[in-house]
Amino acid sequence: MTATASPGEQAWLLRQGELKFGVFSGAPVVEVSPERWGLDPAVVRQVAAARRYRETPPGQAGCLRFAFAPGSFPPHFDRGPGTDASRRRLGKLLTGQEQFWVSLRRTRLSRADVGEVAAAAGMAVVAEAADPTDRLLLLRRAGLPEEELRPRAGRRLTRHFAWFGVTALFAAAMVAAVVWGQLTRWALGPLLLISGAALVLLAGTVAMRVVAGRSPRLELDAQFDGRPRAAVPHPVSLSTDLLAEVAAWYGYFYGGPVTTGRTETSHLFVKCRTGLVFGTPARPGPPVFEPPAGSPDREQWLRNHLDGRDELWVSVRHAKLSPARITGIAAAAGLSPVAEFTDPTDLILLLRRASAPPRAPGKFRMSFVGFLAPAAWILLCFGGSCVTAAITGDAHLVTIGFALTVLGVPPLLWVLRVFPRSARVGWLAGEFTGKAGVSFFTGQFAVSPELERQIAAFHGYAFRSQTWTRAQGRLVTYARFR
Repeated sequence: MTATASPGEQAWLLRQGELKFGVFSGAPVVEVSPERWGLDPAVVRQVAAARRYRETPPGQAGCLRFAFAPGSFPPHFDRGPGTDASRRRLGKLLTGQEQFWVSLRRTRLSRADVGEVAAAAGMAVVAEAADPTDRLLLLRRAGLPEEELRPRAGRRLTRHFAWFGVTALFAAAMVAAVVWGQLTRWALGPLLLISGAALVLLAGTVAMRVVAGRSPRLELDAQFDGRPRAAVPHPVSLSTDLLAEVAAWYGYFYGGPVTTGRTETSHLFVKCRTGLVFGTPARPGPPVFEPPAGSPDREQWLRNHLDGRDELWVSVRHAKLSPARITGIAAAAGLSPVAEFTDPTDLILLLRRASAPPRAPGKFRMSFVGFLAPAAWILLCFGGSCVTAAITGDAHLVTIGFALTVLGVPPLLWVLRVFPRSARVGWLAGEFTGKAGVSFFTGQFAVSPELERQIAAFHGYAFRSQTWTRAQGRLVTYARFR
């Protein structure tokens, strides 16, 4: 994730966002000192007008005074009464939901209609954002925890994964067409396969645009979960002002465009203050991972792995045992916890024997497997097929070897993920070999960035930079500071 705006430009944008949504928040009268905010008076007036404030004579020198005057500006979006079918559809969508975002434009209902359907479903409107293009209502059930970092539900299928699936299907069809054309003399079959794959790709692209722009399901706050920075893709059929207002409820403000891939550009939102739970200050606690319930089978698994070991990295999520139980079993084997790393996704324990000598860093790092395994596969399949074809004279073997190579390389880029999580955490720790700087791809280890940086700090490393790749995720660089 690379920010496009310079630090100075980003600070200017964040101040503007704080002024827009933190000060011009619906109060009857607002006085602003442009000098104190470090903004040009013209920018302050522009922000005030965007929030439907009209300038009035100032009350004190050096300040600008504004009065909230929504009647002096074009009205915000509000549809007329909807149909019974639209109301029934919204009622079905609210079934089993604890929180739901409603777009009046997408649901084709008025605000009063949504309020009635929500009340019938046991929900209430707790927040509202509107502009001339749309009106968003947040519905919640009573009794939900008033916390900024509320538990998130499992994510649904996103545009990114849908697009990846369609393109992967198209690529597989192209490879199959090439192999088919090489193995047979019937040229019409591969041509029809390529044409069909192209039509599926085109239809999938159009369908994703249509569904993304008309679907009544919105996940506007999924990225605003307390992380310092959130890269949010450009919303489909939704104005940037509405997205920025929703982000401001959680303490995030727009910080300029950000590059999340080679060519993909998203909105960068930066966490600047404690989020509000619709007028109530949030009470975020320290991130804690709730360990699962233990079982005798898992205890025996842990004893088997501790047998004869001087050091062991244990993921509580993988071990499925409480930290106290892990510590007790380790103590019986002569090991004790020397470090603990935690975030909302997992709790990692480093167990070590007191009499064990300092562990010498290994020369081989497991991140190399992400390159060596595909290279070995290419050499085995494609190289072996070429050699065999040269000996036997059968050119079809080259085509088969090429197909196996194309199909096998992508999974092997992530081969480490087939191993247990505790093993991957230990291999991640082995990346910090004591050199002045280390770089590796993090996607193979499937460990959260927060845990990754805690483990790095334990070994005397500090985060330096990162870039994003499609093949193996983030490429991070850490520098040694002690």
